[in-house]
Amino acid sequence: MKLTSMEISNKDFKRSMRGYNEEEVEEFLYKIAEDYEILYKENSSLKEKISVLNEKVEHYSKIESTIQSTLILAQSAADQSKNNAQKEADIILKNANDAAQKIIDKANNDIVQINDDYERVKQDFVKFRAKFKNFMITQLDIFNGLENELMKNYNIGHVSDDKLNELKSDNDIQKDNGFKAKDVTSDVVIENNSDEIKSFFVND
Repeated sequence: MKLTSMEISNKDFKRSMRGYNEEEVEEFLYKIAEDYEILYKENSSLKEKISVLNEKVEHYSKIESTIQSTLILAQSAADQSKNNAQKEADIILKNANDAAQKIIDKANNDIVQINDDYERVKQDFVKFRAKFKNFMITQLDIFNGLENELMKNYNIGHVSDDKLNELKSDNDIQKDNGFKAKDVTSDVVIENNSDEIKSFFVND
């Protein structure tokens, strides 16, 4: 059975002739009773705090258990979402690669078609240029013949026969529109580039 401070203070001892001093014993017991009362109150207070702390620990343990369960479920859901996202990403990537390959294939086919069309147009232009040159040469020959005959018949400008021969052989005779004979009589080999074609109609 635990003692109380009251029991310590009221404790009576048997007296003997050679015992301790009664006042000193009582004073000492009084101090012990006071210290015991303080320790008792502190002990009670600590017990209450420990009880409260135990309740909190139990509460937090329950929360921790709930959190752990939630984390497990969340991790499982996250793993499933990650797997689903990876599958969707793989499908999207495959579709994108397939679409990109189709675009590349079509672009390559278009390039081949464009090159074929370019070669065809270039060949058509070469034929047109030859025909146009022949046409212009013929027209110049007709023009020179008419001019020479006009000079001979009407003695225009008193041009001598030597001068007429010189005029016939001169490739630099210009028409009224500025076109030069050398542009249509030059036997230039057509190179395989667009600059040669573009320069065909450009006067020197």
